[in-house]
Amino acid sequence: MKKIAIVISDLALGGGQRSALNLAAALSVKHDVTLLIFQDSHRQYQEAPCKLVNLECPDQDTIVQKAINIVRRTWRLKKHCRAEQYDYIFSFMESANFPTALASSKSILSVHCNPHELGAYETLLMKLTYPRAQHIIAVSEDVATLLREEYKFKHVSRIYNLVSFEEIIEQAKVPYQHERPYIMALGRLSEVKRLDLLIDAYAHSRLKDECDLLLIGEGEMRPQLEQQIKKLALSDKVMMLGVQSNPFRYLSGAKFLVLSSRTEAFPMVLIESLVLSCPVVATDCPTGPREIVMHEKNGLLVESGNQEALTAAMDRLYFDNDLQTKCRDTALDTVQHLSAEKVVEEWLALGDG
Repeated sequence: MKKIAIVISDLALGGGQRSALNLAAALSVKHDVTLLIFQDSHRQYQEAPCKLVNLECPDQDTIVQKAINIVRRTWRLKKHCRAEQYDYIFSFMESANFPTALASSKSILSVHCNPHELGAYETLLMKLTYPRAQHIIAVSEDVATLLREEYKFKHVSRIYNLVSFEEIIEQAKVPYQHERPYIMALGRLSEVKRLDLLIDAYAHSRLKDECDLLLIGEGEMRPQLEQQIKKLALSDKVMMLGVQSNPFRYLSGAKFLVLSSRTEAFPMVLIESLVLSCPVVATDCPTGPREIVMHEKNGLLVESGNQEALTAAMDRLYFDNDLQTKCRDTALDTVQHLSAEKVVEEWLALGDG
């Protein structure tokens, strides 16, 4: 049995947080796992699958405060890890990766974003801190290539996000009733998710006459999206449901899921949808979707930022019953390689390396 720390900034709703919790749950079956967080505000995941320690260093706003906070987080993390003597220290996402790399030379960092989307401050911190880590994990091949070739980091591997098939399927059993057929999008209401593009594509589609659009998530773009929906006279068809602790009950009944992002890393929502045999329509954005979506096998890939192409793909998948059935029948098989056993082995192998 190994003693393992998994570090993440918080337990807010997000793909990185789900990945960390899924890994913690899988590792806890045979190992002593502790989940380390820096703040407990905005918490959406109420139950941790292992021991939970809050190091109490919440996020700060200004550049100076953030810099001081990295020092504070590094010191508290280093003190805690020295006392606990962990065999492995795994970290998720930039806000945890920076102090973890500084706190321990045996840390393994997991990168969950396209590095091109980082600001100048975060890019500088990445260049200064990541080389100190034992290893860097990218969640897609495209991200791994960027880290190796553009940022010249060594010791970079690709490990796909672990998905808890059983938990997703179990949560999806909770019934959800909707009067009309529906498609849906799931994620933060932020600019990068391009939900404005999705709403426009839906407004120009034929399927809107038969099918509602559900948007699950919360974020800074809500006022603009609400205004757009009202302007397009879609208030009775496009429904913003906010954050849902169990989005899988909605996914299981959807005709398909749409991902309209400008960029991603390795979008967990696509995997979770396919686990539930829910086909997907996704923009072929950098990075990640093309490693998940098999065109005309488990869904459709469309040109990023192209409203007409997105509209056409949505109409095609909705009205072509044979294609929809084919994608639904093969969806689960296309993500079997992301099962817990395989991914856990890859993480532990890096720790032993």
